[in-house]
Amino acid sequence: MHSTENEEGEPAIRYLRLTIAILFGRFVGWLSRLGGHGGSSLPGKLALRWHPHLLQELRQRAVHGTVLVTGTNGKTTTTAMARSILTRHAWSVINNHNGANLIAGLATAFMGQGRILGRADLALLEVDEATMPRASAELKPRMIVVTNVFRDQLDRYGELSTTLRFIQRAVEDMAEDGQLVLNADDPQVAYLGRDRPHVVYFGMEVDGNVGSDPGRTAYDASDSTRCPRCGHPLEYFTRFYAHLGHYRCGACGHERPQPTIRVAQDKAGTITLMGDFGWVPIDMPIPGLYNLYNLAAAAALTLTLGVHVDLVPAAIVSMVPAFGRMESIVAENGTVLRLALVKNPVGFNQVLDTMVQSPEGNHALVVINDRYADGRDVSWLWDVNFESELLQQKIGRWWVSGIRAWDMAVRLKYAGIEPSKIVVLASAKAALDAALAESRDCTLYVMPTYTALLEVRDLLTRRGLVKHFREG
Repeated sequence: MHSTENEEGEPAIRYLRLTIAILFGRFVGWLSRLGGHGGSSLPGKLALRWHPHLLQELRQRAVHGTVLVTGTNGKTTTTAMARSILTRHAWSVINNHNGANLIAGLATAFMGQGRILGRADLALLEVDEATMPRASAELKPRMIVVTNVFRDQLDRYGELSTTLRFIQRAVEDMAEDGQLVLNADDPQVAYLGRDRPHVVYFGMEVDGNVGSDPGRTAYDASDSTRCPRCGHPLEYFTRFYAHLGHYRCGACGHERPQPTIRVAQDKAGTITLMGDFGWVPIDMPIPGLYNLYNLAAAAALTLTLGVHVDLVPAAIVSMVPAFGRMESIVAENGTVLRLALVKNPVGFNQVLDTMVQSPEGNHALVVINDRYADGRDVSWLWDVNFESELLQQKIGRWWVSGIRAWDMAVRLKYAGIEPSKIVVLASAKAALDAALAESRDCTLYVMPTYTALLEVRDLLTRRGLVKHFREG
């Protein structure tokens, strides 16, 4: 008589168990979407209860293995760019494009791909930093990409060192021949590549108006300016933003590794991708200095997989921005909205910097929630540079909404913004309607936290302005 363990090891029984789990998960997803919900995590969650080793089984569906993309900021956009490039390369990709980046979301992504047990060329998955150890252990990735590490939702992740330990554990679970793709300009991220044989670095080059001030400190949320080897303060030759830049330790000599893939932007705004292949001009569909890093990460990821660099420009210019990542949406009255998720000081500052660099006048709608997925502690708003004189000149009106609307309004008041420019409306719908009505001649930047982004996106979907983000 065979034991249960042996029975589960039999190919026929394993196949049947896996098929039932996938069919059940897909059915749950269909019901969830029918009820107006996303269906991005629940199918995977329930399927994993039925088949706890589901991911270990399904990883075989990716012929060329799995790539995990993680980091505080830029995971979703980097993955979207890479997916666009790989599609040009004629690869089929398993991808959690809806942003569900916990274990259940990864399982849903695998289950929802094509035929029940069909194959794809690659699994390309963005992964929450705290989820990385389990994701790496179960999926055995051929590559891990790390964009950056900043303070983010301290009540969930803890200090920077905790986030780094999550990622380090995932790296240690890789096979010896596993590939790392790391941001050379982030000292702690770059240091993850020490003693690893297969590492590709990406970074920013100084060109024109980018990276000219090594001494930026005010409101720059620089979380990691000490040497990861000896703890001595780093010397920066160039700072792009926060702690990202060109650095060296005067005490032990540790310095920024030379990146293989580099990106630069000159004074005219021309963006160039550089490497052993020479240089390639890129027309970016989304603004923001931080998106240049996402471009560099996506290029490093795909070129390391063997994609030809000639495919990159067309793939980038034709990509559709991931939901809530500088999406450009045109309202019924002609108002242009820029929808940008904000979740930590560095990311918020970069969105604000992008706002003030645009030539036209702007209005702003900020929606702050404090649900679990947003982070309960909203004190991080005090580390955002709302005091910027240029910001106060360029923003004509601030609408504020969300669960913590009054906290946001108080923050703007203490930043010195005129009270007459601040309108507080508890209802996100009322705030969006009012902001759209008064923003016909300018761009409206909508900046929500995560759960607020889902609310705003749903409001825009009901107005017929966008598809539901699970479909896009």
